[in-house]
Amino acid sequence: MKRSRLHLSSGVTPLALICLAVTFATAALYSSNSFASKSDAAIQVENHETDSVVRYSVVLLRGTMPVASGNSLTIVNEQAPASAKPVKALTDGGRFKALVELSEGKNIIRLEHASAPTTELVLHYKPQTNPHYVRLIWMTDQSGATEFATPDDSVTQDYENRLRTAALLMQTFTAERMKDLGYGPRTFALEHDENGQVIVHTWKGNEDKQDYYAQADNNRWWPRVRRWINEEHPDPMAKNVVLAAYTRKDPRTGTMLGHTALGGANLGLFGSASVFSWPRDIQSAMEVFQDDSSVDATRVHDDSAFRGRIWALASTTIGATLHETGHAMGLPHCTDNMGIMTRGFDHFHRVFTFADPPSNRNKHTRKFSNKQEAYFSPVSASFLRWSPWFQLDATGNQSSRPNVEVDEAAKLVRIHSESGIPWIGFHSKDRIETFREYGSHEADAADHPKSLELTFEEIQAMKPGTAIHRMVV
Repeated sequence: MKRSRLHLSSGVTPLALICLAVTFATAALYSSNSFASKSDAAIQVENHETDSVVRYSVVLLRGTMPVASGNSLTIVNEQAPASAKPVKALTDGGRFKALVELSEGKNIIRLEHASAPTTELVLHYKPQTNPHYVRLIWMTDQSGATEFATPDDSVTQDYENRLRTAALLMQTFTAERMKDLGYGPRTFALEHDENGQVIVHTWKGNEDKQDYYAQADNNRWWPRVRRWINEEHPDPMAKNVVLAAYTRKDPRTGTMLGHTALGGANLGLFGSASVFSWPRDIQSAMEVFQDDSSVDATRVHDDSAFRGRIWALASTTIGATLHETGHAMGLPHCTDNMGIMTRGFDHFHRVFTFADPPSNRNKHTRKFSNKQEAYFSPVSASFLRWSPWFQLDATGNQSSRPNVEVDEAAKLVRIHSESGIPWIGFHSKDRIETFREYGSHEADAADHPKSLELTFEEIQAMKPGTAIHRMVV
């Protein structure tokens, strides 16, 4: 990372330039306006084109179907993984959404409805070869106890399934929203075993839970956990999502012990207080995101943005996990209310559903528009597109560190990179305000400029009325 400080004339805020090395890789992009069939079939898949290639194992199908009372939509993947459960399609009048699990290779997906011809969608799942990945870690204290907090004994202690499912939902959410913005179905890679199962590591911390509780109280917890990861489980290719098994609510005081949501560098650290609300498998996700059962805040932490229901608790906390993972990817906060990097993460569930169930904030089911669904806002998605963790395949290309020259006499900034300059972000304090893209979204594109000049005045004019303090190149 290269830092330069810029001294502007009186009345203009100084600008610090931070230049990040970018890895370039070739990857195919897909149209965000593709359809499963060009025919007039009554069942239409709107967000995936038949015979296309996807690079993640769970796809969200969105589409339309005939409106006919008493007739349900059936979706079957003839090559579904052995562990996959039957697909549960969520419908709303003539619309549907469904999560479909894929096997490596060719998948023939049949969509059937009594009032329409059967639609066949063929998707080819090709796992990513990118060596950069997101690593899932269930962290215990030195006792090795893996149990997480639950409201009662009816909740199963299957933390691996819940963390694995949440990660797959985050991966699918990211791919769908990146594609909707024109960057193709680009997402981060997860770690898989020889059977294609997402790996959840269970690792024992080197301190007692009481010590971790004390660290959380004085903000030493995150750096201590990061040091533990880097010393005992180092991997420069990994962004680490760590959930602390020992998070609890003190029954005497109501104080949360070992609870946090912090992300940066190579670590997103979270308490496990809400894991009990997370779906246990992909097909139960739709049910969880519609579960309006009340959260017993006397026994567990209610982190549902004052909505007080299971669906909201799951949405906010899985969304917050993605938010902090975004920080670990290098994303700052943004200004978009529906962005994952703001409180848009409260509405993570909306990408998979059609309406908010009843809650403490609304007595009745409330439908929302497409514009009210959470997403990675353009200013965040454009940054992720060039992240090494969002290149779908391994590349032999070398990173190129941009060279930045601040010419205070001429009041301009000169930037040069032999690999080309695809993106610059403009920051105010801890938020990114706006950005510029240069050339094509395609990796290694020849039309990315190798040299740029920006005047101080031009930089400050990027966001009128807001002082730009920093640039990320």
